[in-house]
Amino acid sequence: MKRDRIPVLLAVTALLLVGFAVSGYAQEPQEHWYTFNVGGGFSPLVGQISNRLDNGWHATGGIGVRMTSHFEIAGQFTYHGFGVKPVVLAEAAVPSANSHVWSITADPKLRFGGARRFDPYLVGGVGYYRRTINFTAPTLTPITIFDPFFDALFTGLIPTNVQLGSVTRSGVGGSGGVGFHIRLGSSTAKLFVEARYHYAATGNIPTRMIPATLGFQW
Repeated sequence: MKRDRIPVLLAVTALLLVGFAVSGYAQEPQEHWYTFNVGGGFSPLVGQISNRLDNGWHATGGIGVRMTSHFEIAGQFTYHGFGVKPVVLAEAAVPSANSHVWSITADPKLRFGGARRFDPYLVGGVGYYRRTINFTAPTLTPITIFDPFFDALFTGLIPTNVQLGSVTRSGVGGSGGVGFHIRLGSSTAKLFVEARYHYAATGNIPTRMIPATLGFQW
């Protein structure tokens, strides 16, 4: 091969690569400047709080703004439901209890894949966390039932729980973790999977957990 042909071949190769890149980018759907997300999953606790509360579940949802194809920020609300360990019931001298944590946070996200089908990312968050334990006792509550067949009213009893008291702690907290999006078909909708470490200064015993979330983003 003559040396004077090498620059020509390199130029043609470069043009082909650029053409393929532009063609591939053009096939990617145009993303909106706003985002919506919903999800849920498992919420395992770590640290001291895991000795007093049982692992639980969570549901989350948020609205965000996409600054660029690689950076966005969302306002997120998350609710976690937990059980309560027997040691806490014994200390409070109550038959039953339940617990929950909710948070409102600002969550920045750094996306490495941009608008590509597979899009790994880093995500964080900072905001307000509130943890509550409700102490309850089983009871029977009278209700009135209408029977249309006999055209009569009957009084019955249903099992319920009465709240005996509660303990609430709140404070500032934050989170950090990793995840990935997978775009669904040719739409802008994405399936996402992520895991984060959360820390919240909720009294003498901070809230620490590592929830794993499966959800959808538009």
